[in-house]
This record gives sequence, structure tokens and C-alpha cells, in this order.
Amino acid sequence: MSSRVARLIRQWRLLRRRGILYSFDASLMALARRHLVHRDVVREYDWVLTEERPPTLRTPRSGPLRINWIIPGIPTAHGGLFNIFRTIHQLEAWGHPNRIYTLGKLSEGPIQARELVRKNYFPIEAEIEVLSDNIQESDALIATSWPTAYAARRVGNAAQKFYFVQDLEYMFYAPGSLYEFARQTYQFGFRGITAGSWIADVLRREFNMECAVFGFSYDQHAYSNTGACMLAAGKKRVLFYARPETERRGFELGILALTLVAKRMPDVEFVLVGVQRRSVDLPFPAVIPGVLSFSELGAVYRSCDVALVLSHTNLSLLPLELMACGCAIVSNEGPNTEWLLTDQIASLVKADPRSIGNAIIELLEVDSLRLQKIEAGLAFAQSTDWTKEIKAIESALLAQSENPYELKPHG
Repeated sequence: MSSRVARLIRQWRLLRRRGILYSFDASLMALARRHLVHRDVVREYDWVLTEERPPTLRTPRSGPLRINWIIPGIPTAHGGLFNIFRTIHQLEAWGHPNRIYTLGKLSEGPIQARELVRKNYFPIEAEIEVLSDNIQESDALIATSWPTAYAARRVGNAAQKFYFVQDLEYMFYAPGSLYEFARQTYQFGFRGITAGSWIADVLRREFNMECAVFGFSYDQHAYSNTGACMLAAGKKRVLFYARPETERRGFELGILALTLVAKRMPDVEFVLVGVQRRSVDLPFPAVIPGVLSFSELGAVYRSCDVALVLSHTNLSLLPLELMACGCAIVSNEGPNTEWLLTDQIASLVKADPRSIGNAIIELLEVDSLRLQKIEAGLAFAQSTDWTKEIKAIESALLAQSENPYELKPHG
């Protein structure tokens, strides 16, 4: 390999890790990509060209629904999968048999995959297997991400097709091929089941997509305002949900805001979750706990006074989990956050460092305001309920059946 190409590779890796520096020449970036991208595009993306097979089965007249899910894979920890497996677990308790198909290969066998889910997510009964042409018949086929939507499009032996949409995934990409591939999935004719009303509003308005909505809650066993604290009392602390590899979580914006807080209030301690130790250079001292269990996360949250959670697409579950632990929330304003958060339960500000920093400082300095937000946030979190939200998902699945049923009272 020539030194020139090696240098370009280093530049490209730096770009992927740290983003485009203001002074970096765009032409050099394009040159680096031309040197690095030697790919068989058709082989990688031929699945985008698959033809549609409309549902061929009739909707059931009675009895529980046979539900097939298509997921990308099964990593050991993934926020979106928690919602999926939580839903499957509850639907099973209500009598609906579920089956899970993965796009990616299983590192171990189907039985081991189910044990992995039971250990890291929820104790489901659903069988898990790699998606093939032998997918079983279903009353409801559910895609869960944009690549799985392409897979669901070519399945015909289903009565209905649904799209479990937890974020607008096309916004994860710069405008280009993947951006368009993801956007096109909202025009496949699936019925949407969306995490919150913001996504539903966009899909209805821009894609004329029929949508049902479910909301968020939190794990009451893991997150509460009572219990041990991981960090010692005596300091005011600000927690930041820091995900440098995830653009939509606003890492750079958050770090700049916390830098302003540190200059004004040098005695404040900062806690960064979602980031690994020694993976970032920070302009202020910070506690970085690393990978924690749910109970340990709750103990960290209870140790903090204010939490900064930025969301440039859909919200995560984190604001509710933090509010349940008695933490005041600062987040960015916008319809993508305000479908759940309000000024009564959080401090919502413009997405610029000074506005965010000032909001954090105000909550730290004005005890009455911080306590007001904490009390309102705690009451709001405690008013939510996962059973109620999954009941809304079940109702969406049953809505098109010829004779929707109630297997037994629930919800």
C-alpha cells in the first residue's frame, strides 16, 4: 500500500471518528472515499430491488393472532430491541403466539438465541430463526427497521403487514442512497405502529401512512427515586447522555454546553453515561462509569441533580427513567421532543450551547425551580404504564381483524 493511500485511509478513519473538521478540504474527503470504496454494490444491496408481494391470507375471524417479527439481529444491548421484546413478552402473556426472524446470522443456534434474549431482555417464549423463504404464515407480519421493511415487502403469506417505527431512520444518514432507501420504506403500504405521536405526524403528513401510536414508560423495578446512590452526596452533579458515535444525540453540542457550565460553576461534577472510559478528551473533569446494569444506572441517576438529554430525532426512554429517579431534565425543544416533554416537567431550550448551558446553571442555582421540575417529572413518570402502551399496540394489530377479540381482561 502506498504511503499516499495509507494517509488517505487514516484521514478517512479520523473523519468517521471525529466528524468533518471545519478546515478539512471536501475534495480530499471525496478522494479518500474513491480510494476506499471498492465494493460490489449490487451484491450488497440487491435486496433493495426485491419485488412486492401483497398479503394473501385473510384476517382472522377469532382467536389470538399469529405474529411474526423481522428484526435486524440480536445484539446484547439495544434500546429499540427492549421495546420490541417487551411488547412480545406482554403479547404472549395475552395469548398471542409470536415468532421472530432475524436478517443477520445467529452466532449460535435458535435455542441459544432465545436464551440470550431471555438473559439480556425479557423472558419470551417466541422461537427465533434466521429469515428464509420458509417463513411461516402469520396474521400480522411486523417490520422493525428499514432493512427489515424490504424483507417484509417480499413476504406474501401474511394477512396484514405492519411497521414498528421507533425513529425516522432516514434521518440517520446524510442525503444520499441510504437516506432514500430508508425513506422509501414508508411508502410500502404497511400500517405504522409508532413510538410517539411525532413520528406518526410526519409519516401521515409526508407519506400518507396509516399509523397507530404508543407512548413510553419505564422499568419501575430498575428506576425509582428511592434507594442507594452510587456517588457520594455533597456535590451538585450534572449527568449527560453522551453518545459520540450517534449523531442524533448531540454529543458535541452537549460538551460545549457543559464546558460553559464548568467555567461558571467549577465545583459542579459531571457524569457521562453512554460513553466508554478514555474514549473522549474532555475540557473538564468528569465521572465516566462505563457499562452498568439497570440497577447501577438507577443508583447513578439518583446521585445527580440535573440531566442533559439531547435528541435530534425521536426521544429515547432516558428522560422518563431519569425523572423516575428524581433528576431534573434539560433537553432541546422541538416537535420530536415535545410530544412527550413539556416545560412543566423539563427545561426545553434552543439547541445551542449557551441556551443549554444557561438552563443547566439556572436549575443548579435556583433550588426551588429544580425541585419543582423534579416533583412534576416524577409525578409524570409515575403516571405512565407499559401495560397500557402495549395494549395500544395490541389494539392496532387487532383493528383490521374481522372480529377483534378479548382473550381475557387486560389493560
